[in-house]
Amino acid sequence: MTSLLSVVILILIGLILLLLEVLVIPGTSIAGIFGFAALGTAVWIVFATYGTTYGVVALVSLLLLTILTFILAFRSKTWNKLALNDAVDSKIDNFESEKPFIGAIGQCVSRLNPIGTVEINGREYEAYSADGYIEENNTVVVIATEDNKIIVKRQN
Repeated sequence: MTSLLSVVILILIGLILLLLEVLVIPGTSIAGIFGFAALGTAVWIVFATYGTTYGVVALVSLLLLTILTFILAFRSKTWNKLALNDAVDSKIDNFESEKPFIGAIGQCVSRLNPIGTVEINGREYEAYSADGYIEENNTVVVIATEDNKIIVKRQN
């Protein structure tokens, strides 16, 4: 049973490395070499442990699985699920003229972890917490603005 688990793990590692080689890392690199080595080792383990019949079945099955994996990887619908389809249509505001002043009171829109979003004077800003984590809906006060960064802390 252990050798069967080893074969499955080697096949998964091999397929992932081959996909990385083809899709992410162009050219012949370590990922492709190790991917082929992992697949070859998996087939060798099947031949050595289970015999010729199961070895041939494993080899043919692995070839079909590899072809199927690459067909699925190259289909455009596969990558549409992962692709960002939203267009960025925002513009940069003049931060200097509209940044909140020191001492302004605001509300956390999201958790500051230590960076998050705060609402100050009806506008949302990205802010940095000087107190570490601050949960959503807590009241904060601006203690500094440095290089387009708003630094806040919990209001006492």
